[in-house]
Amino acid sequence: MINKIVFILIFILFFASNLIAGEIKAIIPEGDILKIQLTEKTEYKVIPQEDPFKIKVEFKNTNPGILDKKMFFREGIVSEISAQAYGDTTIVDMLLVEPAKPEIKMENNILIISFSSPSDSISQQMKAKKIIEITVDETEEGFEISIQGDGELPEPSITKIDGYINVGFQGINLDTEPSEDIPVSIKRQGDELILSFFYGKEFDVEPVYLGDEIILDMKKVKETKIVESQETKSIETSLPKAGNEEKTISLDLQDADIVGVFRLLGDIGGYNIVIHPDVKGKVTLKLINVPWQQAVDVICKTFQLEKTFEGNIIRIAPVKIFQEEKKLEAETKDLFKKAEDEQIRIFVLKYASVDKVKGTIEAAKILSPKGTISTDERTRTVIIRDIPSVLGHIARLVADLDKPTRQILLEARIIEMSSSFSKSLGFEWGIQWYPPGTRTTIVGSVGAAAGSSASSVPGGTAPLAINLPASTGNVTSPTTAFTIGYLNPSQTIALDLRISALQQSGKGKVISNPKVITLDNQKAKIVQGASIPYGEKDVQSGQISTKFKDVAITVEATPHLIDDKSMLLDVSVIKEDLVEFVNIGGVYAPRTTKIEGNTKVSLKDGETLVIGGIYKKTDSLTESKVPGLGDVPLLGELFKSRGRDETLYEVMIFVTPRILKYE
Repeated sequence: MINKIVFILIFILFFASNLIAGEIKAIIPEGDILKIQLTEKTEYKVIPQEDPFKIKVEFKNTNPGILDKKMFFREGIVSEISAQAYGDTTIVDMLLVEPAKPEIKMENNILIISFSSPSDSISQQMKAKKIIEITVDETEEGFEISIQGDGELPEPSITKIDGYINVGFQGINLDTEPSEDIPVSIKRQGDELILSFFYGKEFDVEPVYLGDEIILDMKKVKETKIVESQETKSIETSLPKAGNEEKTISLDLQDADIVGVFRLLGDIGGYNIVIHPDVKGKVTLKLINVPWQQAVDVICKTFQLEKTFEGNIIRIAPVKIFQEEKKLEAETKDLFKKAEDEQIRIFVLKYASVDKVKGTIEAAKILSPKGTISTDERTRTVIIRDIPSVLGHIARLVADLDKPTRQILLEARIIEMSSSFSKSLGFEWGIQWYPPGTRTTIVGSVGAAAGSSASSVPGGTAPLAINLPASTGNVTSPTTAFTIGYLNPSQTIALDLRISALQQSGKGKVISNPKVITLDNQKAKIVQGASIPYGEKDVQSGQISTKFKDVAITVEATPHLIDDKSMLLDVSVIKEDLVEFVNIGGVYAPRTTKIEGNTKVSLKDGETLVIGGIYKKTDSLTESKVPGLGDVPLLGELFKSRGRDETLYEVMIFVTPRILKYE
């Protein structure tokens, strides 16, 4: 008895513990904050993780509740969340889009998890995104150019090339229009915004960095006197004023030191010059009215040297030296790449195919040797693990690829026009003669007893002797006729003449206006006509199955967008008509005629392409006559029948493409 009571108490305690256990009631994402609502407040602890993209939280006396199934989020820093029960404990797993530091606190029965980026979020908000103002002020020594940002501007790269002072900013946009008194040109190379100020070579620049403002102090270059050596004075030169690349010079040198010649050419062009120690030798040349830069190029090619412009400085060195520098630079870049830590970046695609984006990234070969790429078709994500410098290039590539494909509305208007004309004239003769006192009877081609009216000419009683009524290939019944006849009172002789004539004309027009929408570079097809059934016989079994042959007008068009207002259009038109059914081995198959046309045109949005030339005209003449009698001049016309059929059929097709706009 006591054992039963203990067992009942244990069962009640176990059941009661399950009744008082809480559960996860709701998951509320709010940007960088995630709230986990419980049915009651409970104890929790954060389980440390080596993976920076995962967070685990353990809840005591809690059931998974709403998290019995995994949940996914397309916005916010948490991409998915799930829970697993272990007895009376539930462990919640969270997967992050990027590494972040969580701050967790419990308020009543709600666990609040706030995420912050490892970098200082306040300083991130203070960083400039655009340039809002560019002004210029005149000073005693030149100009001061002020570049103002909407926050802290990154330190720019400043170079001076060919009279232009280039100021480059990474990740900055221009949101102002410089005044006309500032000689500046604006261009963009990838993510870099470059402002090029043209003040000639007579100005030098000293930048002053003030956080949200950068001041370019433009000062005129002070003229320096060049003291010519005795060797230089002996050289006969005609030197124009320095500072213009188009200057021409005349030189007559013999066994002159090449270093001295380069220094002289640098002074002429207004450039500083740096010469590698391996540049040695004597040069003999005679140049008359040659641009100074061309003179430098000729000497460099002669001695297998190379030159580079770095601002207002010209570097001259052997080609081998530059090759070694480029090789060392490439090796250094590879070394820094290998030293960088890897990161994981998840790209969620909206429009592009996951497999195609993956194939494009792999074909571009921009992944580092350490990089890996994988995809998840269900969530339409591309997951890349690589160094940060490569991830930046991939992010720009994905942004360019993941764009909506434009759609084009193709409106076709098919007009079928037909007309027909038939005309004929014919004669019918009837004769009947019963000579009295004889047993001879002369009647027409259809014999009949006396007094019989079978097969007689309308209006008379004589059987037909010559039957050539008015008829054509399209019309068999005459539209009008009149009869001339003679019949003696004794009814022994009858002669009837019936003249019949017909004329018929008709016109028809069919207009169809089908429309279809297709994607850019995708084929659209419009078919108008009928499907004709016919039999097909199996050779082995002998069974006949039914097949269908499309006899129709088929229009196929493939648009290729050039820009937002024009496109290339590939058009194919097929017109097929049924002629007759042909007996092939006891099975009748259709015989058709076909007209096909293909073209490629350039059209603007809303322009109409006209396709014609599907034109068929038939004109036939028929004549029937009595041999011999029909060949007699004039009189022979009474023994003939003539007919004419004329048909005309034409199809015009109008195709109008319209580019659909996205709001």
